[in-house]
Order: sequence, then structure tokens, then C-alpha cells
Amino acid sequence: MPIVLVRIDDRLIHGQVAHGWSGLRATLFVVVSDALRNDPALAELYLLALPEGARGRVVSVAEALEPSFREEAERERTILVLPGTDEALRLAKGGFPLAELNVGGLHFAEGKREILPYLFVDDADRERLRDLAARGVKLTAQDLPSNPAHPLEPHLAVRP
Repeated sequence: MPIVLVRIDDRLIHGQVAHGWSGLRATLFVVVSDALRNDPALAELYLLALPEGARGRVVSVAEALEPSFREEAERERTILVLPGTDEALRLAKGGFPLAELNVGGLHFAEGKREILPYLFVDDADRERLRDLAARGVKLTAQDLPSNPAHPLEPHLAVRP
């Protein structure tokens, strides 16, 4: 079975991800985050939002790059959730087969500029997303599964 969604969402697993994307019938939700992997208590809180019957894990980027993880993820209908663009680029650079990336939620923070109502990026985010696109990763922006996905590349031009 395939990995059904790889999504950047700085809120990680929450109702929208766990239940809003239920049409994908995911059986495994994986958060790929070094920081959260090093904080088991906080990781457990995020996993509480899983839909009934689904399993969840938190792994580091290095763990996600291990062949045994990829085998596990491909045995199920898996959703990978990443907190930001750094993790996505590190996965791609590490050889993870990242064909498509749903960028669904990067919220306002100091130094970030709005490119869509649900996407705020800084220069480093822009550069990482451009790098992913140059590696052949299809980038789509989509906040809710009920809303259409939009190509993200046109929004990555540097703006004042």
C-alpha cells in the first residue's frame, strides 16, 4: 500500500489531519520531527488525536530514512506529517521517495510573510520549497481536504 499523503502542517496531528483527511483511510500516521522525537511526553499528546483504529508514531528524520521504516510505511495507508520545510528537504536529500508534498499549514510567526491565508514563509522556507521543486517534488498548497489543491511554485517568487 502507498504512502497516501505527505503534509507539512506546523500543528502536526490535529482534528483536521486526523479526521478531515479520513477519506484517505489512513491506518498509520507518522510525525517526522527530530524535536518531537526527543520529547516523548509531548509526542504522546499529539498521538491522542488519532482516529479510532489508526496507529501513530513519531520518528526522527534519520529514522524515516531507514529502509525498515519505509517498508513499514508502505505496508499500510500512511500519512506523514512534517512540522516544516526543513524536514521535507532533509527527507528528499536523504533519498526518501518524495514525489508530492502537500503544504497545508505554516502559520504566522515573526519574520514570515503570507503567501496564502494559511501559509506564511520566511526566506529559508522559500528556498527549501524551491529546492524541493527543483528536485522534482510536486508542491501543492491545500488547507482543507474539501478545498482544491493549488500549485505552490507560483507563490514562491521573492516579494518585498
